[in-house]
Amino acid sequence: MEILSFIVISYNRPEDTEIVTKNILELTEVAGYQKEIIVINNGSTKSYATFDNFLSQLSPTKRQLINYIDSTENLGVARGRNLGIQKATGRILFFIDDDAVFQEKDVIPITLKKLAQYKTDGVKILAFRELRTFNKQYYIATKNKNRAKLPEFFTNFFVGSGHVVLKEVFEEVGLYTTEFFYGMEEYDLAYKTLDANYKILYTADVTVLHKKSPSGRAAEKTLTRWNLENKTVVAYKYLPLIYVFSHLFFWSGYFLLNFKFDIVTLFKAYKNIPSKIRNTKRQPISSKTLAHIKEVQGRLWY
Repeated sequence: MEILSFIVISYNRPEDTEIVTKNILELTEVAGYQKEIIVINNGSTKSYATFDNFLSQLSPTKRQLINYIDSTENLGVARGRNLGIQKATGRILFFIDDDAVFQEKDVIPITLKKLAQYKTDGVKILAFRELRTFNKQYYIATKNKNRAKLPEFFTNFFVGSGHVVLKEVFEEVGLYTTEFFYGMEEYDLAYKTLDANYKILYTADVTVLHKKSPSGRAAEKTLTRWNLENKTVVAYKYLPLIYVFSHLFFWSGYFLLNFKFDIVTLFKAYKNIPSKIRNTKRQPISSKTLAHIKEVQGRLWY
């Protein structure tokens, strides 16, 4: 019996966490495979008594599938996921946000089919389609509008709210970077994975319904500032230096346009970026990897 590991990091969303856990439990089973669900309470300040009660009412068969870990510290996204990865016993790791659910019940057979179909291509990460339920807009792992209409393609990144990574990727290239508390850790892993000559496949066959709950989420301005800082640092880490300056330029413009030209907060980001870069070792990707990103029409400038 092969184990399939589902990893959920939760912060101050006990009701949502119950919903996604139920959703995973109800996914279509496949003979020869068994689910394990790793739920990490990521240092929440809100009571999880309702979730504890939900677990206590499950049948013994279902309860034994769930490994509930109560962390005393908020580890952030990357360190929280890393804890889940280290606890996972499966070879295939499914990641889904605590305020999201899988739309399809046959996620497991679809995933197994895709991994088998693209095994010779070196696919080690599956990027699922995200539907943001609050505005009914899809978020797809490409910045090219025409490419986004395709049902399936190779890409250079994946959406964090729902994706699959083979555990061997982490064993070879390392875990999620712990340089950042939140934001762009997926891009960091994507660059490492591509540079190890593996591929990322986007498929619209699995959709993650993501409501982006405001509970447990930082303000949008703060999240955008973190993304500005971290995307620039990731560019410094992996890309030719010209892209560092283009990232800084375009993301600064995006921030100013969306937040009423808040220069004070922007300069806070400028203050943080150099200190983050000083703690970051450059690991430029190969020319082959750079060519692959261009081939799949990945966006490099910002």
